[in-house]
Amino acid sequence: MDDPIKSGRGRGGRGAPFGGPTTKKELRRPMFAASPPPPAEPEDPPAVSETSADDVAERLNQINIQSDDGNFNVNASEFVPKFGLSVAADAFFPYQEEEIIPIQEEEKHGPAVSILYEAMYQLTLEPGRFDSIARQLTQDLNLVIKEYSTMETLAEVILENGINEPNFRYTGARLCDYLSLHLTMIIEGATLRQILMQKCNREFKLRDKLIAENSTRLRGFTIFIAELFQQLEIQVGAVVQRVQVLGNAILELIITLGTHPDKENIKCIVQTLKCCGSVLEEEERSKPGNNGTTPIIDKTFKFLVELSSNPELEPGLGDMLLHLVNLRSANWGHSPPSTAQVLSDLPGPLDLEPVFYAPDGQVLTMEEYDFLQEYGLNDEDNFGEVQWSTGEDNPGMGDEMEAAYDEFLRGQS
Repeated sequence: MDDPIKSGRGRGGRGAPFGGPTTKKELRRPMFAASPPPPAEPEDPPAVSETSADDVAERLNQINIQSDDGNFNVNASEFVPKFGLSVAADAFFPYQEEEIIPIQEEEKHGPAVSILYEAMYQLTLEPGRFDSIARQLTQDLNLVIKEYSTMETLAEVILENGINEPNFRYTGARLCDYLSLHLTMIIEGATLRQILMQKCNREFKLRDKLIAENSTRLRGFTIFIAELFQQLEIQVGAVVQRVQVLGNAILELIITLGTHPDKENIKCIVQTLKCCGSVLEEEERSKPGNNGTTPIIDKTFKFLVELSSNPELEPGLGDMLLHLVNLRSANWGHSPPSTAQVLSDLPGPLDLEPVFYAPDGQVLTMEEYDFLQEYGLNDEDNFGEVQWSTGEDNPGMGDEMEAAYDEFLRGQS
Protein backbone atom coordinates (compact mmCIF):
# COMPACT_ATOMS: atom_id res chain seq x y z
CA MET A 1 0.00 0.00 0.00
CA ASP A 2 1.32 3.40 -0.89
CA ASP A 3 2.13 5.75 1.93
CA PRO A 4 -0.32 8.63 2.23
CA ILE A 5 0.94 11.93 1.00
CA LYS A 6 1.49 14.37 3.82
CA SER A 7 0.46 17.87 2.91
CA GLY A 8 2.56 20.70 4.30
CA ARG A 9 1.24 23.50 6.45
CA GLY A 10 1.74 27.19 5.81
CA ARG A 11 3.12 29.73 8.28
CA GLY A 12 1.04 29.69 11.40
CA GLY A 13 -0.30 26.21 10.65
CA ARG A 14 -3.29 27.52 8.71
CA GLY A 15 -2.48 25.96 5.34
CA ALA A 16 -3.02 27.92 2.16
CA PRO A 17 -4.81 31.18 3.00
CA PHE A 18 -8.45 31.50 1.97
CA GLY A 19 -8.44 27.94 0.53
CA GLY A 20 -6.96 24.42 0.57
CA PRO A 21 -3.50 23.45 -0.71
CA THR A 22 -4.74 21.68 -3.84
CA THR A 23 -8.13 23.11 -4.67
CA LYS A 24 -8.67 26.85 -4.65
CA LYS A 25 -11.60 27.63 -2.41
CA GLU A 26 -13.62 30.73 -2.00
CA LEU A 27 -12.28 33.30 0.45
CA ARG A 28 -13.89 33.29 3.84
CA ARG A 29 -16.94 35.47 3.72
CA PRO A 30 -17.28 38.46 6.01
CA MET A 31 -19.35 37.83 9.07
CA PHE A 32 -22.11 40.34 9.70
CA ALA A 33 -23.30 40.83 13.23
CA ALA A 34 -26.96 40.48 14.05
CA SER A 35 -28.83 43.49 15.32
CA PRO A 36 -27.54 43.99 18.86
CA PRO A 37 -29.72 44.69 21.91
CA PRO A 38 -29.61 48.19 23.35
CA PRO A 39 -26.06 48.61 24.66
CA ALA A 40 -25.47 48.82 28.38
CA GLU A 41 -24.14 52.02 29.79
CA PRO A 42 -20.31 51.53 29.48
CA GLU A 43 -17.85 52.74 32.04
CA ASP A 44 -15.93 55.83 31.02
CA PRO A 45 -12.39 54.75 29.99
CA PRO A 46 -9.45 56.95 30.99
CA ALA A 47 -8.99 59.86 28.60
CA VAL A 48 -5.67 60.12 26.86
CA SER A 49 -6.04 63.37 25.00
CA GLU A 50 -8.08 66.46 24.59
CA THR A 51 -9.53 64.93 21.40
CA SER A 52 -12.70 63.11 22.45
CA ALA A 53 -13.68 59.77 21.00
CA ASP A 54 -16.70 61.39 19.35
CA ASP A 55 -14.39 63.89 17.64
CA VAL A 56 -12.24 61.03 16.36
CA ALA A 57 -15.28 59.22 15.05
CA GLU A 58 -16.61 62.40 13.43
CA ARG A 59 -13.30 63.02 11.70
CA LEU A 60 -13.22 59.45 10.41
CA ASN A 61 -16.31 60.37 8.40
CA GLN A 62 -14.61 63.37 6.80
CA ILE A 63 -11.45 61.80 5.42
CA ASN A 64 -10.35 62.52 1.87
CA ILE A 65 -13.15 64.77 0.73
CA GLN A 66 -12.57 66.15 -2.76
CA SER A 67 -13.09 69.86 -3.12
CA ASP A 68 -13.92 71.82 -6.24
CA ASP A 69 -10.26 72.52 -7.04
CA GLY A 70 -9.47 68.81 -7.26
CA ASN A 71 -7.41 68.65 -4.05
CA PHE A 72 -8.28 66.50 -1.10
CA ASN A 73 -9.32 68.23 2.09
CA VAL A 74 -9.65 66.16 5.26
CA ASN A 75 -11.60 68.95 6.96
CA ALA A 76 -14.32 69.23 4.34
CA SER A 77 -17.83 68.84 5.65
CA GLU A 78 -19.91 68.54 2.51
CA PHE A 79 -19.74 64.76 2.22
CA VAL A 80 -22.66 63.00 3.87
CA PRO A 81 -23.20 59.34 2.91
CA LYS A 82 -26.49 59.03 1.08
CA PHE A 83 -28.11 56.30 3.13
CA GLY A 84 -30.05 58.55 5.49
CA LEU A 85 -27.93 58.19 8.65
CA SER A 86 -26.76 60.84 11.04
CA VAL A 87 -23.14 60.27 12.00
CA ALA A 88 -23.60 62.62 14.92
CA ALA A 89 -26.21 60.40 16.57
CA ASP A 90 -25.53 59.29 20.16
CA ALA A 91 -25.88 55.61 19.25
CA PHE A 92 -24.63 54.93 15.72
CA PHE A 93 -25.19 51.39 14.52
CA PRO A 94 -25.07 51.55 10.71
CA TYR A 95 -25.86 47.90 10.19
CA GLN A 96 -29.24 48.37 11.91
CA GLU A 97 -30.44 50.85 9.33
CA GLU A 98 -27.99 50.42 6.47
CA GLU A 99 -28.95 47.78 3.96
CA ILE A 100 -26.01 45.37 3.69
CA ILE A 101 -26.39 42.99 0.80
CA PRO A 102 -24.99 39.51 1.59
CA ILE A 103 -21.78 38.83 -0.25
CA GLN A 104 -23.15 35.45 -1.33
CA GLU A 105 -25.37 37.38 -3.75
CA GLU A 106 -22.39 38.49 -5.82
CA GLU A 107 -24.41 38.46 -9.01
CA LYS A 108 -26.24 41.59 -7.81
CA HIS A 109 -22.95 43.52 -7.92
CA GLY A 110 -21.66 42.20 -11.20
CA PRO A 111 -18.16 40.70 -11.41
CA ALA A 112 -16.53 43.25 -9.07
CA VAL A 113 -16.65 41.13 -5.91
CA SER A 114 -15.35 38.03 -7.69
CA ILE A 115 -12.52 40.07 -9.18
CA LEU A 116 -11.55 41.36 -5.72
CA TYR A 117 -11.63 37.87 -4.18
CA GLU A 118 -9.43 36.50 -6.96
CA ALA A 119 -6.90 39.29 -6.47
CA MET A 120 -6.87 38.79 -2.70
CA TYR A 121 -6.24 35.09 -3.22
CA GLN A 122 -3.32 35.81 -5.55
CA LEU A 123 -1.87 38.43 -3.19
CA THR A 124 -1.93 35.98 -0.31
CA LEU A 125 -0.11 33.32 -2.32
CA GLU A 126 2.28 35.70 -4.12
CA PRO A 127 2.77 38.89 -2.06
CA GLY A 128 5.92 39.68 -4.03
CA ARG A 129 3.73 40.40 -7.07
CA PHE A 130 1.73 43.05 -5.25
CA ASP A 131 2.28 45.85 -7.78
CA SER A 132 1.27 43.85 -10.85
CA ILE A 133 -1.72 42.20 -9.14
CA ALA A 134 -2.98 45.48 -7.65
CA ARG A 135 -2.53 47.25 -10.99
CA GLN A 136 -4.59 44.66 -12.84
CA LEU A 137 -7.21 44.67 -10.08
CA THR A 138 -7.57 48.44 -10.33
CA GLN A 139 -7.94 48.34 -14.09
CA ASP A 140 -10.63 45.67 -13.88
CA LEU A 141 -12.59 47.38 -11.11
CA ASN A 142 -12.54 50.73 -12.90
CA LEU A 143 -14.34 49.04 -15.79
CA VAL A 144 -17.04 47.18 -13.85
CA ILE A 145 -18.01 49.28 -10.81
CA LYS A 146 -21.21 51.17 -11.55
CA GLU A 147 -23.16 51.24 -8.26
CA TYR A 148 -22.53 52.70 -4.81
CA SER A 149 -23.59 49.41 -3.23
CA THR A 150 -20.83 47.61 -5.12
CA MET A 151 -18.16 49.92 -3.74
CA GLU A 152 -19.69 49.51 -0.30
CA THR A 153 -19.47 45.73 -0.55
CA LEU A 154 -15.84 45.88 -1.71
CA ALA A 155 -14.93 48.03 1.29
CA GLU A 156 -16.76 45.57 3.57
CA VAL A 157 -14.84 42.61 2.11
CA ILE A 158 -11.46 44.29 2.62
CA LEU A 159 -12.28 45.45 6.16
CA GLU A 160 -13.72 42.11 7.30
CA ASN A 161 -10.73 40.16 6.03
CA GLY A 162 -8.34 42.73 7.51
CA ILE A 163 -9.99 42.21 10.90
CA ASN A 164 -10.37 38.43 10.80
CA GLU A 165 -7.35 37.26 8.77
CA PRO A 166 -4.00 38.04 10.49
CA ASN A 167 -2.02 37.10 7.36
CA PHE A 168 -3.98 39.59 5.25
CA ARG A 169 -3.72 42.69 7.47
CA TYR A 170 -0.47 44.11 6.09
CA THR A 171 -1.36 43.30 2.49
CA GLY A 172 -4.90 44.57 3.01
CA ALA A 173 -3.62 47.90 4.31
CA ARG A 174 -1.34 48.23 1.27
CA LEU A 175 -4.26 47.36 -0.98
CA CYS A 176 -6.41 50.07 0.63
CA ASP A 177 -3.74 52.67 -0.07
CA TYR A 178 -3.26 51.52 -3.67
CA LEU A 179 -6.96 51.44 -4.47
CA SER A 180 -7.55 54.82 -2.84
CA LEU A 181 -4.99 56.34 -5.20
CA HIS A 182 -5.91 54.52 -8.41
CA LEU A 183 -9.60 53.63 -8.18
CA THR A 184 -10.84 56.80 -9.79
CA MET A 185 -14.63 56.62 -9.79
CA ILE A 186 -16.77 58.76 -7.49
CA ILE A 187 -20.31 57.46 -7.02
CA GLU A 188 -22.92 59.47 -5.14
CA GLY A 189 -20.15 61.81 -4.03
CA ALA A 190 -18.09 59.07 -2.36
CA THR A 191 -14.84 57.26 -3.09
CA LEU A 192 -13.82 53.82 -1.92
CA ARG A 193 -11.58 55.38 0.71
CA GLN A 194 -14.42 57.43 2.17
CA ILE A 195 -16.65 54.37 2.38
CA LEU A 196 -13.86 52.42 4.06
CA MET A 197 -13.43 55.20 6.62
CA GLN A 198 -17.18 55.10 7.31
CA LYS A 199 -16.95 51.40 8.07
CA CYS A 200 -13.90 51.91 10.28
CA ASN A 201 -15.94 54.55 12.10
CA ARG A 202 -18.68 51.98 12.65
CA GLU A 203 -16.27 49.58 14.33
CA PHE A 204 -14.59 52.34 16.33
CA LYS A 205 -17.87 53.50 17.84
CA LEU A 206 -18.67 49.93 18.87
CA ARG A 207 -15.38 49.48 20.77
CA ASP A 208 -16.94 49.52 24.26
CA LYS A 209 -19.51 46.93 23.22
CA LEU A 210 -16.89 44.79 21.46
CA ILE A 211 -14.49 44.75 24.42
CA ALA A 212 -17.26 43.20 26.51
CA GLU A 213 -18.80 40.85 23.95
CA ASN A 214 -16.27 40.19 21.18
CA SER A 215 -12.77 41.23 22.22
CA THR A 216 -11.22 39.06 19.49
CA ARG A 217 -12.81 41.25 16.84
CA LEU A 218 -11.70 44.42 18.63
CA ARG A 219 -8.11 43.18 18.78
CA GLY A 220 -8.15 42.34 15.07
CA PHE A 221 -9.60 45.73 14.26
CA THR A 222 -6.95 47.51 16.37
CA ILE A 223 -4.05 45.79 14.64
CA PHE A 224 -5.55 46.36 11.19
CA ILE A 225 -5.99 50.07 11.94
CA ALA A 226 -2.33 50.17 13.03
CA GLU A 227 -1.29 48.72 9.65
CA LEU A 228 -3.67 51.06 7.84
CA PHE A 229 -2.24 54.09 9.66
CA GLN A 230 1.25 53.25 8.42
CA GLN A 231 0.23 52.49 4.84
CA LEU A 232 -2.63 54.87 3.99
CA GLU A 233 -1.69 58.37 2.88
CA ILE A 234 -3.80 61.31 1.77
CA GLN A 235 -2.96 64.43 -0.19
CA VAL A 236 -3.92 67.77 1.30
CA GLY A 237 -3.05 70.41 -1.28
CA ALA A 238 0.52 69.65 -2.28
CA VAL A 239 1.32 67.78 0.95
CA VAL A 240 1.12 64.00 1.29
CA GLN A 241 0.53 62.92 4.87
CA ARG A 242 -0.80 60.10 7.01
CA VAL A 243 -4.39 60.02 8.18
CA GLN A 244 -3.90 61.50 11.64
CA VAL A 245 -7.39 60.58 12.82
CA LEU A 246 -6.41 56.91 12.51
CA GLY A 247 -3.49 57.56 14.84
CA ASN A 248 -5.82 59.14 17.39
CA ALA A 249 -8.19 56.18 17.06
CA ILE A 250 -5.34 53.73 17.77
CA LEU A 251 -4.59 55.38 21.10
CA GLU A 252 -8.26 55.34 22.05
CA LEU A 253 -8.47 51.64 21.18
CA ILE A 254 -5.39 50.90 23.30
CA ILE A 255 -7.02 52.54 26.30
CA THR A 256 -10.19 50.52 25.70
CA LEU A 257 -8.18 47.29 25.61
CA GLY A 258 -6.39 48.36 28.80
CA THR A 259 -9.68 48.62 30.68
CA HIS A 260 -9.98 44.81 30.36
CA PRO A 261 -6.33 43.79 30.91
CA ASP A 262 -6.46 40.06 30.23
CA LYS A 263 -3.55 38.29 28.58
CA GLU A 264 -4.72 38.60 24.98
CA ASN A 265 -5.60 42.28 25.30
CA ILE A 266 -2.21 43.14 26.82
CA LYS A 267 -0.45 41.21 24.06
CA CYS A 268 -2.48 43.15 21.49
CA ILE A 269 -1.48 46.48 23.08
CA VAL A 270 2.19 45.53 22.93
CA GLN A 271 1.94 44.22 19.36
CA THR A 272 0.13 47.34 18.18
CA LEU A 273 2.63 49.79 19.66
CA LYS A 274 5.58 47.75 18.44
CA CYS A 275 4.00 47.93 14.99
CA CYS A 276 3.34 51.67 14.83
CA GLY A 277 4.49 53.31 18.07
CA SER A 278 7.53 54.98 16.54
CA VAL A 279 5.41 56.35 13.67
CA LEU A 280 2.76 57.63 16.09
CA GLU A 281 5.43 59.41 18.12
CA GLU A 282 7.11 60.87 15.06
CA GLU A 283 3.81 62.19 13.72
CA GLU A 284 2.88 63.81 17.02
CA ARG A 285 6.32 65.34 17.49
CA SER A 286 6.13 66.94 14.04
CA LYS A 287 2.74 68.57 14.64
CA PRO A 288 2.83 72.38 14.48
CA GLY A 289 2.62 73.82 17.95
CA ASN A 290 3.93 70.75 19.77
CA ASN A 291 7.53 72.03 19.64
CA GLY A 292 8.87 68.50 19.43
CA THR A 293 6.83 67.21 22.38
CA THR A 294 4.46 64.22 22.47
CA PRO A 295 1.82 64.89 25.15
CA ILE A 296 -0.73 62.32 23.93
CA ILE A 297 1.82 59.50 23.64
CA ASP A 298 3.20 60.49 27.05
CA LYS A 299 -0.25 60.17 28.65
CA THR A 300 -0.80 56.82 26.97
CA PHE A 301 2.46 55.43 28.33
CA LYS A 302 1.75 56.85 31.76
CA PHE A 303 -1.47 54.83 31.67
CA LEU A 304 0.48 51.70 30.62
CA VAL A 305 3.02 52.16 33.43
CA GLU A 306 0.21 52.39 35.96
CA LEU A 307 -1.45 49.37 34.36
CA SER A 308 1.77 47.34 34.70
CA SER A 309 1.51 47.54 38.49
CA ASN A 310 -2.11 46.30 38.55
CA PRO A 311 -2.15 43.36 40.99
CA GLU A 312 -4.88 41.65 38.96
CA LEU A 313 -2.57 41.15 35.96
CA GLU A 314 -1.41 37.64 35.17
CA PRO A 315 2.29 36.94 35.92
CA GLY A 316 4.56 38.36 33.26
CA LEU A 317 2.10 40.83 31.75
CA GLY A 318 3.40 43.73 33.84
CA ASP A 319 6.94 42.96 32.71
CA MET A 320 5.71 42.87 29.11
CA LEU A 321 4.31 46.39 29.45
CA LEU A 322 7.47 47.67 31.14
CA HIS A 323 9.55 46.18 28.34
CA LEU A 324 7.42 48.19 25.90
CA VAL A 325 8.07 51.34 27.94
CA ASN A 326 11.82 50.62 27.86
CA LEU A 327 11.64 50.04 24.11
CA ARG A 328 10.22 53.51 23.66
CA SER A 329 12.98 54.95 25.86
CA ALA A 330 15.51 53.23 23.56
CA ASN A 331 14.10 55.04 20.51
CA TRP A 332 11.97 52.02 19.59
CA GLY A 333 15.07 49.95 18.90
CA HIS A 334 16.22 52.14 16.03
CA SER A 335 19.93 52.32 15.33
CA PRO A 336 21.91 55.40 16.36
CA PRO A 337 22.84 57.92 13.64
CA SER A 338 25.25 56.60 11.04
CA THR A 339 28.90 57.65 10.88
CA ALA A 340 28.14 59.93 7.95
CA GLN A 341 25.48 61.71 10.00
CA VAL A 342 27.87 62.09 12.94
CA LEU A 343 30.59 63.55 10.72
CA SER A 344 28.13 65.99 9.20
CA ASP A 345 27.46 67.38 12.67
CA LEU A 346 31.15 68.11 13.40
CA PRO A 347 32.18 71.80 13.29
CA GLY A 348 34.52 73.10 10.62
CA PRO A 349 35.24 71.83 7.10
CA LEU A 350 35.82 68.13 6.53
CA ASP A 351 39.35 67.33 5.27
CA LEU A 352 39.07 64.95 2.35
CA GLU A 353 42.83 64.95 1.43
CA PRO A 354 44.44 61.48 1.29
CA VAL A 355 46.71 60.38 4.14
CA PHE A 356 50.01 58.57 3.44
CA TYR A 357 52.03 56.46 5.88
CA ALA A 358 55.71 55.53 5.95
CA PRO A 359 56.80 51.88 6.53
CA ASP A 360 57.28 52.67 10.24
CA GLY A 361 53.69 53.87 10.54
CA GLN A 362 54.42 57.61 10.65
CA VAL A 363 52.17 59.95 8.71
CA LEU A 364 53.79 61.48 5.62
CA THR A 365 53.10 64.92 4.28
CA MET A 366 52.32 65.29 0.60
CA GLU A 367 55.81 66.73 0.01
CA GLU A 368 57.50 63.76 1.71
CA TYR A 369 55.35 61.34 -0.24
CA ASP A 370 56.27 63.06 -3.54
CA PHE A 371 59.97 62.85 -2.61
CA LEU A 372 59.76 59.12 -1.96
CA GLN A 373 57.89 58.65 -5.21
CA GLU A 374 60.60 60.55 -7.10
CA TYR A 375 63.40 58.37 -5.73
CA GLY A 376 61.53 55.11 -6.19
CA LEU A 377 61.12 54.19 -2.52
CA ASN A 378 57.34 54.02 -2.56
CA ASP A 379 56.79 51.02 -4.81
CA GLU A 380 54.37 48.26 -4.01
CA ASP A 381 57.14 45.90 -2.94
CA ASN A 382 57.91 48.07 0.08
CA PHE A 383 54.50 49.57 0.99
CA GLY A 384 52.17 46.85 -0.18
CA GLU A 385 53.43 44.03 2.02
CA VAL A 386 54.97 43.56 5.44
CA GLN A 387 58.72 42.90 4.91
CA TRP A 388 60.12 40.31 7.31
CA SER A 389 63.86 40.77 8.05
CA THR A 390 66.53 39.55 10.51
CA GLY A 391 67.89 43.11 10.76
CA GLU A 392 71.33 42.10 9.48
CA ASP A 393 71.08 43.01 5.80
CA ASN A 394 69.77 46.57 5.74
CA PRO A 395 71.46 48.48 2.95
CA GLY A 396 69.78 51.80 3.88
CA MET A 397 69.37 54.64 1.37
CA GLY A 398 72.99 55.14 0.36
CA ASP A 399 75.17 58.24 0.77
CA GLU A 400 73.78 60.14 -2.21
CA MET A 401 70.20 59.53 -1.29
CA GLU A 402 70.78 60.40 2.38
CA ALA A 403 72.37 63.72 1.36
CA ALA A 404 69.41 64.52 -0.89
CA TYR A 405 66.95 63.64 1.88
CA ASP A 406 68.83 65.85 4.42
CA GLU A 407 68.71 68.74 1.97
CA PHE A 408 64.98 68.17 1.48
CA LEU A 409 64.33 68.25 5.21
CA ARG A 410 66.32 71.48 5.66
CA GLY A 411 64.19 73.05 2.93
CA GLN A 412 61.02 72.13 4.87
CA SER A 413 62.16 73.84 8.12
